[in-house]
Amino acid sequence: MKIAITGNIGSGKSEAIKFLSSIGYKCISSDQIIKSLYQNNQSRDYILKRIGVANENYKEEIIKRLSDPLFDQKLKKVIYPLLYAKKKIITPKFEQHIPIFYEVPLLFEEQLTQDFDATIFISANPTKRKQRVLSRGASANYFQLMNQKQLKENIKENLSDFTINNNGSILNLRLNIIKLLHSL
Repeated sequence: MKIAITGNIGSGKSEAIKFLSSIGYKCISSDQIIKSLYQNNQSRDYILKRIGVANENYKEEIIKRLSDPLFDQKLKKVIYPLLYAKKKIITPKFEQHIPIFYEVPLLFEEQLTQDFDATIFISANPTKRKQRVLSRGASANYFQLMNQKQLKENIKENLSDFTINNNGSILNLRLNIIKLLHSL
């Protein structure tokens, strides 16, 4: 069983995946795969060359240019094939484990639901999400930009099979995940 975990920026998707991994579930994180692509000199150089961004201050340059729909599309055309290739390498190693959880931030935006047996939406109010993102060192502008690129929470919640509310502490999130696991 393949279960997608989705939610808007700062909702707690990564924290949910981290917890599920810590209690023995196999998890694949799109965010972690993309992070690893940028950490690897060869793949980062490939990506930056394809999108026309210099290596110096590349993160800031990419964030600045994300508001341009053409650049955003170009970036996705380069990143997504690499992301999917990495997932194809990882997934067979996990196939004997059921379920497998996948962190997929843009699950509905990129119309990827057909790849999964169930979806879990991590919900949190915008103020809480913004607070979390700012505490990680990101700017308010970055939060706004990324938040605007995602569907509204009520739409994602209606499209999901399950919802976990994450307006509280990490402990509350973990308890809500455990409750949900018992109902799967």
